[in-house]
Amino acid sequence: MNRLTSVRRKRARAPGRPAGGSDDDVRAALLSAAEKLFLKHGFERVSARQIAAAAGTTPAMIHYYFDNKLGLFRAMLDAAIAPLREQVAGLLSQRDGALDIPSLIAAHMRTVATHSWIPVFILNEVLVERGRFRTTFIREIASRQLSLVVELLEQGRASGAFRQDLNPKLAALSLLSLCMFPFLTKPVSATALGLKYEGNELEQLIEHTARLFVRGIASDAATAGSHVAVARERGT
Repeated sequence: MNRLTSVRRKRARAPGRPAGGSDDDVRAALLSAAEKLFLKHGFERVSARQIAAAAGTTPAMIHYYFDNKLGLFRAMLDAAIAPLREQVAGLLSQRDGALDIPSLIAAHMRTVATHSWIPVFILNEVLVERGRFRTTFIREIASRQLSLVVELLEQGRASGAFRQDLNPKLAALSLLSLCMFPFLTKPVSATALGLKYEGNELEQLIEHTARLFVRGIASDAATAGSHVAVARERGT
């Protein structure tokens, strides 16, 4: 953004600056209200006025902080994904980061479990034909996140922790599938299998998923090492 554009935006937004409450509080209230309303009604059926009313402010505040409803939605999605993005970046910066795939899986699944609107959004706005946010989601979320996961898996293969015949791109797809599918099918699987996606049962699901994936990609040496470690812990 050049200086002239920045100045124009500041001038345009000045009248809408909130008179009461901190900027962070008003912004957070708008994000929280939008999350609840989008989950209940979907993006198209929720107006900026409804979001502002639920947040206890005015539609002008949406323009001030986010430009429009779409900008608010993008900020909401970015806020939910940011911790996961930081998790992957942190693993990549560690020499043994490729070995900590379980932490990545846990972060991903807890993020989706905490923000239950994410799978609803993906089903209704991304996966459907002509999904309104498909292009944006691929460009700003999926492509960036998956490329980091592929890099992490390549790092593990290069270190010998993962199988040499591992295809990092296909493995990244499998990881995404294992992490997302339970939540995408929650309306059916929760009832059909009697599952709960919270508390101890959520942690059991995360542990199961991590174990399943890691054992599938681990090298023979890494698998043997884990078996020895388990045997030692059990005193056998």
